[in-house]
Amino acid sequence: MATEQDAVQKEAKTDSELEDMILQRLLIGGVFVSVRRDPILGWRPTVVTAPKHTRNAQELADKIAADLRKKFTLKE
Repeated sequence: MATEQDAVQKEAKTDSELEDMILQRLLIGGVFVSVRRDPILGWRPTVVTAPKHTRNAQELADKIAADLRKKFTLKE
């Protein structure tokens, strides 16, 4: 049975590094993502601009961030 002590240490990344990782996975041109600290989740992406035809860019960014949060924390 795993305990908290057995938990894998997450790698700290800068906001710019996390933004780039999200953008690479979004595969949508013309999108700008900003990563900010979040008191509950640790960090959260916000899609600042996106092409008009991309209505679900924020939803996709949130799903990608949920996956990335398993491995990475936001550097102080």
